[in-house]
Amino acid sequence: MADDSELLRGYAATRAESAFAELVRRYLNLVYFAALRQVGGDAHRAEDVTQAVFTLLARKASSLTRPQTLAGWLHTTARFMASEALRAERRRVAREQEAHTMHELSTDSAAGNEWEQLRPVIDDALGELSASDREAVLLRFFANLPFAEVGAKLNLSENTARMRVERALEKLRALLARRGLTSTSAALGAVLTNQAA
Repeated sequence: MADDSELLRGYAATRAESAFAELVRRYLNLVYFAALRQVGGDAHRAEDVTQAVFTLLARKASSLTRPQTLAGWLHTTARFMASEALRAERRRVAREQEAHTMHELSTDSAAGNEWEQLRPVIDDALGELSASDREAVLLRFFANLPFAEVGAKLNLSENTARMRVERALEKLRALLARRGLTSTSAALGAVLTNQAA
C-alpha cells in the first residue's frame, strides 16, 4: 500500500484521481470531525470546510510530500479554514444586521414623517367615510385585526372584508388628497399599520 507521500507525488505528477481519492478516504474523518468541533457542531459548515481543505490539498499536493506532515497539515488547515468560515459568517451577520438597522431607521423615519403629516387630519377624514367603511379601516389598521377577524366582526367573508378594506382605504386616500396629502393606497395602509396603533 502506498504511503501518503507516494500518493501525493502521484497526484501532483499525473493528477491521478485514484491517488487523491485514497488520501481523501484516509483523512476524511480526521478533517471533517476537526472542522465539526471548530464550527460548533454545524454539519453543513463542517462539510464546506472539509471540501475547502481537500481542494487546497489538491492545489498544494506537490509541496506536501513528507508523509509525517500530512495529518498535521490537514488538521491545522481544517482549524484555520473553520476559523475563517466562522469569521466570514460573523461578518455576513454583522452586515445583514447593519443593513436591517439602516432599513428600519430609514423606514421608520419616512413613515414617521408621513404619520406626522397624517395625524392631524386622519380622524376627520375617517369621519367622512361611511360607517361600514370606517369600521373596516378601524378594525384592520387601528385594531390590527387580520382580514378573517375583520370579516367575522362585519359578518363578511375574509375575501369580502379584504375588498371592503381596500375600497375604504382608496376612499380615505382620496379624502386625504383633497387635504393636500397625496399617497398611494398601499403606502397609506403601510403608514396606518406602522403608526396608527
